[in-house]
Formats: sequence, structure tokens, C-alpha cells
Amino acid sequence: MNKTLSLMGMARRAGKLGIGHDAVFTAVRSSKAAAVILTSDASQRHLRELEAAGFNGRVITLSETMDEVGCAVGKRSCIFSVEDAGFAGAIEKTV
Repeated sequence: MNKTLSLMGMARRAGKLGIGHDAVFTAVRSSKAAAVILTSDASQRHLRELEAAGFNGRVITLSETMDEVGCAVGKRSCIFSVEDAGFAGAIEKTV
């Protein structure tokens, strides 16, 4: 498993990873999201929705697919929010 996926798994266990559209946009609207992570096979619609929601934080695009990330974090999705600046920065450095 690569370092990015390992960090995402740690963030999930710490309760700092929002998984799926609803969880991500709840975090974005409440200004809790330090970063949003998209998988390589995510739709461009998610980027448009983030812009419409006024999110101006970090958007990290992974080279992994949603299946690969799903194996690492335990739930299959193409969009994730990181609600901790430390985890967000560490994940961004590994991409």
C-alpha cells in the first residue's frame, strides 16, 4: 500500500475523513474541510459543485481509482474530505 492510501486510512480511523458526496459537502458547507480528495476516475461534476459551494481550499487529485482507495479506507467512493490540516498537508506531500 502506498503512503497516500495509508495516510487516508489513518485519517479515517481518527475520524477526520469524510467519505462520499453528502459527507464531503456537509464538511465544505460547515468550513470543516481542510482539503478535498478526488480519485482519478471522479467526475468533473464534483469540481463544479465544489466551486459552486464556494470551496477555496485544497483539492487533491489522486492517481488511484475509487476501487483502490476503497480497499485502503474500507468504503468505495470517489470524493473524500480531510478535516484536519495536518493530515491534509501530509497527504498533499505524498501525491
